[in-house]
Amino acid sequence: MLRRASRPLSRAASRRRLYATAPPLPEWETLGFNATPTARMIRYNWSAERGWDAGESSPEFTVTIHGLSNVLHYGQGLFEGLKAFHCKDGLVRVFNSHANAARLQSGAERLAMPVVPPELFDEAVDRCIRDNVEYVPPYGYGGAMYLRPFLFGHGEKLGLGAAPHYSFCVIASPVGAYYKGGLEPIDALVVEGFDRAAPRGVGNIKAAGNYAPDVLPSILAKEKGYPVCLYLDAATQTYEFSTSNFIGVTAEGTVVTPTSPSILPSCTKGVVLETARRLGMRVEERPVSFDEASTRSPRSTTRSRRRVVAERPHDPPCRDAEAAAA
Repeated sequence: MLRRASRPLSRAASRRRLYATAPPLPEWETLGFNATPTARMIRYNWSAERGWDAGESSPEFTVTIHGLSNVLHYGQGLFEGLKAFHCKDGLVRVFNSHANAARLQSGAERLAMPVVPPELFDEAVDRCIRDNVEYVPPYGYGGAMYLRPFLFGHGEKLGLGAAPHYSFCVIASPVGAYYKGGLEPIDALVVEGFDRAAPRGVGNIKAAGNYAPDVLPSILAKEKGYPVCLYLDAATQTYEFSTSNFIGVTAEGTVVTPTSPSILPSCTKGVVLETARRLGMRVEERPVSFDEASTRSPRSTTRSRRRVVAERPHDPPCRDAEAAAA
């Protein structure tokens, strides 16, 4: 689950590798989940004639594409999220990157995009870490380097179809806790009036367009004081948080998580379930009704952008249809 990303580098040695125009280092103690400038972005380009090129490391973080690019009109774009950590032994390690590579490959196949081979995925991630290693928060500060790989189609194309060109990029940003309270439990708002994804649609891949419809419900939820939404399907089965998968624990200690072809497979959830099984806990992957979930002990939300965080039980005030459907 953890793989070595690079040779151990001292702070002094890594500083000499930075470029003269590199942004200053952040204050490690105050990191939140915000975009923090780093030194380099990694980009690979693909064309039908040559496939994937050798890639480049660039201080330029803007992307120039044609106005008729596929990603702008038909949404042919995917992204991933994973983290690298400075460990106690001085090494930088990446968490569970093979799962992110596999999920990106699944998404590319579904959206008729060129597949990023696992070895190219790891190469791009490692290059990004090496070129920005000074920005990996030091061990002991509780932070990490968040890595955002993304794949998109571009080039002049008017009709619906595959794009003439594709790019695969990785951007890094040092981050702290996703929620202000860190590992403190949070309240979630049950969304009524919106669906996260359509049955037999693309809810099971990390398509960029999946997240745009969640912006409005999330804004409305935050106005009511809830930092995250919980979506139900049409049959009122517990489905997925707006930012993460759902895991519940019964009073008997059974770990339960819902299954659906429309749920995005969480790379972090897979590790949590595997760990639970190794600890001898019973794990059930099955449909979970909202009524059943409401009676469970505090849930967990799993995703790379945050640690495993408990969700408070859904008390009646959390089921706020006005906030979710206004």
